[in-house]
Amino acid sequence: MSQTERHMPQPTSGNIGQEPSAEPPEGWQGLLSDTRQWLHNHQLAVWVTGSIALVNTVFWLWRLLFRIPQSSLYLYTTYDQLIMHGGSIANNAVAQNPPSLAAQMIGLIATLFLSTSVFRLILDVIIIFTIFSIAEPRLGRTRTLLTCLLSGLSGAVIGLFLCIFINWLGGMWQSAAHARMTLSPLVMTIGALMTASAFSSFIWRRRIRLISYSAILIALLYTGDPGDYCLLTAALVGQFIGYVWHGPQDSREHWAASSAHERRSLLTSISVVLSLGPIVATISHAHHGALSALGLLAGPGTINDARLVDCLRTSSQSSCYQEFNLYHISTSGSIVRAILPTIVLLIISWGLYRGRRIAAWSAAVVNAGIVLLTLLYYMLSTVRGSSVALQPYRHGLLPSMLMSVLPPLVFAIVILYNIRLFSVPTERGAIWRGLSSIVATAVMLSIFYVGFGLSNPHSFTPVADLPSLLSQLPQTFIPMGFLNTSQAVLHTETFGAEIVRQSIGIIFWLVLIIVMSRWMRTSIAENSGARKAASALVELGGESMSFMTTWEGNSYWFSPTGRSAIAYRVSHGIALTTTGPFGDTHEYLDDLQGFTHFCYERSLSPVFYSVHDATRQALLRQGWSSIQVGSEMVVDPRIWQTKGKKWQAIRTAINKANREGIRDIYASFNDSPRDIQSQIIDISDQWANLKSLPEMKFTLGGVDELRDHRVMLLYAIDAHNVVQGVTSWLPTWRNGQIVGWTLDFMRHRIDSPNGIMEFLIARMAERLQDEGIAEFMSLSAAPLAGSPVEDGADSAALHHALQIVADIMEPSYGFNSLFQFKKRFQPAEEPVYICYPDVSRLLPMGLAVLEAYLPDLKPSQISNMLNH
Repeated sequence: MSQTERHMPQPTSGNIGQEPSAEPPEGWQGLLSDTRQWLHNHQLAVWVTGSIALVNTVFWLWRLLFRIPQSSLYLYTTYDQLIMHGGSIANNAVAQNPPSLAAQMIGLIATLFLSTSVFRLILDVIIIFTIFSIAEPRLGRTRTLLTCLLSGLSGAVIGLFLCIFINWLGGMWQSAAHARMTLSPLVMTIGALMTASAFSSFIWRRRIRLISYSAILIALLYTGDPGDYCLLTAALVGQFIGYVWHGPQDSREHWAASSAHERRSLLTSISVVLSLGPIVATISHAHHGALSALGLLAGPGTINDARLVDCLRTSSQSSCYQEFNLYHISTSGSIVRAILPTIVLLIISWGLYRGRRIAAWSAAVVNAGIVLLTLLYYMLSTVRGSSVALQPYRHGLLPSMLMSVLPPLVFAIVILYNIRLFSVPTERGAIWRGLSSIVATAVMLSIFYVGFGLSNPHSFTPVADLPSLLSQLPQTFIPMGFLNTSQAVLHTETFGAEIVRQSIGIIFWLVLIIVMSRWMRTSIAENSGARKAASALVELGGESMSFMTTWEGNSYWFSPTGRSAIAYRVSHGIALTTTGPFGDTHEYLDDLQGFTHFCYERSLSPVFYSVHDATRQALLRQGWSSIQVGSEMVVDPRIWQTKGKKWQAIRTAINKANREGIRDIYASFNDSPRDIQSQIIDISDQWANLKSLPEMKFTLGGVDELRDHRVMLLYAIDAHNVVQGVTSWLPTWRNGQIVGWTLDFMRHRIDSPNGIMEFLIARMAERLQDEGIAEFMSLSAAPLAGSPVEDGADSAALHHALQIVADIMEPSYGFNSLFQFKKRFQPAEEPVYICYPDVSRLLPMGLAVLEAYLPDLKPSQISNMLNH
């Protein structure tokens, strides 16, 4: 592809006497048209979501205007109220005036349509709109509503009985009997999503089920709210309905799916569940889930040891260890310290998804640490309750300890057992630098905290001394429930002491986040040896733009034989290729599958950029999508001629250059005189300084790319040895023989004669015609120009989004003007495409393309571009 400074006039087209055909809307109008069409095709999603929002709003306004307390509406009940109808399974009474069974059932059904708070309503509306947007086009409106009804009602009934059985089976019925039973609008709608998953592609089916069940299990395992059981059963019922309607799934699944990726995705989901669980358990009003104890222990709240011991001594219940009488965190520093560890764990989870080996080791170490600290807590609690003999064991210590210890222990073991799944290495030097930073930070903060306490002992109660400061140190760093006991050794008495105590942990976790983020980043260091090998393969075979794969910034995937390769760049989780495969042409089809498998092994989404139709057709047969991103202009030099009216501008440019004594020189940059090299660099700098945006890269070469001895220049020089314009040409080989040249670098002076670029391109065609060897001369393509809208809503939306970007960048780069300029040479237009397997990755794909072209783009430059 090429860049030029002057905007060429755009020729008009059309036939005289004919009505102009209606052009499809472009840019913002096209995007608005796509939005209107999408909303029209998803009317059920709009109506259902709007109805839920309206019903809740009217309900809240009614309660507010008439001052109706929520307790009088019976919008929630408990098991002992519902089953015993006002009686109580426990010794204490539940209600003096219990509601009737009918009132309780009506209230329970009403919660299928009512959200509990404004925040929950906003969240429900977003989720419900997403669910119906997915289900409606796959199931149709009638089936979607029918699925909601069947799965919602059956899921609610089965879920409540399932909750009774599980709590009874686990010996936790005494506490669960008083749990508030509330449902939510999600119970009525989740089944439609799971049914629709059966009618989705392999990637979407896997994604829908993995995300949905992970979110449900987080709530169910760490809170145990009865509504979560209903949500799970409604999802399972919906998936069963989908199986019945759709039938068995096609055994010929997507060819890029890999078992390693599947297992890594599952381990990532478990890691996310274990990461978010403590926060969910802490903020929830219910603590009846199987992992509630683990969540409370590993969470940021404060365990009330005094109440636990009192329960062991006096209560006849058998679930003292199920709920730890959590004190909720209140200070802002504690809240921040509670969030930061979760961020670290989520970063580790992201690294697991990316296949990072360091993430696997980090996950194993963190979970092993949680196991050791959990065992320590239970041992200490047994000692505290020793005065009541075996009361701890009678009150559920052993089951609670096992449920708290086994999940992180098993997960750590499984991670280590499957360590081979995480094959992406991290530079060893970066690991040691990170570990050194963590240790150094912890040591310095510890010294600072102890030093502050010893120099200001009266800022604490009791007066601080070295033993008490050291015993307080662990909970300063790690905001975990069993370290933040209610019987703290020291309490701060001054504002300065509180600031110091809270900031210690915040600084430590911020450093940990920075180190972890660097460890997990997806950038891959360029291998000079790989680049040299790829550079040699280009001479074996490739397409017209394959030489661009030899430029800096590319990473390389090589075929098993080493005779072919694909160049790519990683950004935003996208592996963006630089054109298609190159090297041995017989391996190209296998390379497409091999590279895609390579990307899925690393949880990257492969995207083939600027590929021709042969590659596109091979990918389309595998279920990929594509959109045209440009038209390559190709001239056959063997039949080159400039006769006829349509060649008038080209002949004029050639004649003008001859009259003014301008001649063309064909040479490589390195073989050109130093003075010529300096002039070419000055011309390029002059061109770049006129732009409000930085020089584009990726498939657009600059001065650095001219230095390869295989790249040839054709520059125009006048009688005073002043370079007026310059072009560069990239070779294309087939079986070691050059068969064509592709235009890349294209610059001229601001005051150069008009037509200097036309002169150089025409002379290159004449030279190739005289040699009689080259089969083609490619003028490359102008990015984001000359691309028609393709069929399909996704392609149309992407096209219009790219068109908006092209319109914004047009004043700076003149893509459309460049496209029209190249058409003057009467070339054959060969479309080039971007091919992608996953339509949900359109946004990161667009960002990856933008970053590849403009890696040095600054926010201020974007603002200036938009303002102009």
